[in-house]
Amino acid sequence: MIGIVSDPIFMRHDTGGYHPESPLRIQSIHNLFAGGGPDFILVEPQEAAVEDILQVHEKRYVQHIRQSCTSGRLVDLDPDTICSAGSYDVSLLAAGSIIKLADMALRSEITGGLAFVRPPGHHATSDQAMGFCIFNNVAIAAKWANINHGIKKILIVDFDVHHGNGTQECFYNDDSVLYFSTHQYPFYPGSGSLSEIGKSAGEGFTVNCPLSSRKNDAQYASIYQHILAPIVEVFKPGLILVSAGFDVHAMDPIGGMNLSSEGFGAIAGIIQEAARKINAPVVYTLEGGYHREAMRDSISRMLDVIIHMRNSAVEPVMWSELDTIMEMHRHNWNL
Repeated sequence: MIGIVSDPIFMRHDTGGYHPESPLRIQSIHNLFAGGGPDFILVEPQEAAVEDILQVHEKRYVQHIRQSCTSGRLVDLDPDTICSAGSYDVSLLAAGSIIKLADMALRSEITGGLAFVRPPGHHATSDQAMGFCIFNNVAIAAKWANINHGIKKILIVDFDVHHGNGTQECFYNDDSVLYFSTHQYPFYPGSGSLSEIGKSAGEGFTVNCPLSSRKNDAQYASIYQHILAPIVEVFKPGLILVSAGFDVHAMDPIGGMNLSSEGFGAIAGIIQEAARKINAPVVYTLEGGYHREAMRDSISRMLDVIIHMRNSAVEPVMWSELDTIMEMHRHNWNL
């Protein structure tokens, strides 16, 4: 049984009238789950403890966010990131809901989970909000699982069109968390080059797959089949967390990729199959995705794959950028 966090409470993070990271994103997704279903359970959102947030973010930064949200008006945390009166509490719920799903999955109460929460998180650094992100939800959940469940190896997969610079920064020197990212490059926020592979103990445990624009379903499937799947087999994480960004869809107004909704099913299918082979639970969390219809259709296709184990019709292909990326990471992961 899959656990799903989907709740209108996440609409209380107000970003103003014309911001792409709109509360309407949640409304669009929630309509998929409001009636319930036989194959999933709705899980109540849960706040993260401040102590959990402080495993990733500096105390003065957390205090700054809390204080900014008490002003009673919209506050620009950076040129792209806005907070409102409800944003601090909703941000705690976003991080805490992923923690709750991870906890339930690790206790075998659910087989996996999807957290449709906002604000997104993968750009947030230890001391800076950026790229619509306030707290780094997936990094907080990874730290929590390591500390509270003793999970020694955790994989974070990020397929958002933008590189998750905040997540990478958090674990760049750490060999217990492997960060794997496919993203458009060069693009915002400017990080995620092929040469960024980690440092010190973490060398090799950052696997960036920077891609030029307009990559399609088959090309994305090839990255996940020929690079991610073998890495999962070797690394053998006890938990897989996925930063699910639907802004790689061809219809997205911000991204520059060319995926269809079927492409997200292909990515999910490869992740799920790799996880099944090593008996690791998978918890997905919402990052980007700003065309609401495309996002909703892509989520529906992913759910069909995750819940019913239906194979995608997308066939991976070999292509030149894939060869270059494989060559870079081959010596660390025997690709």
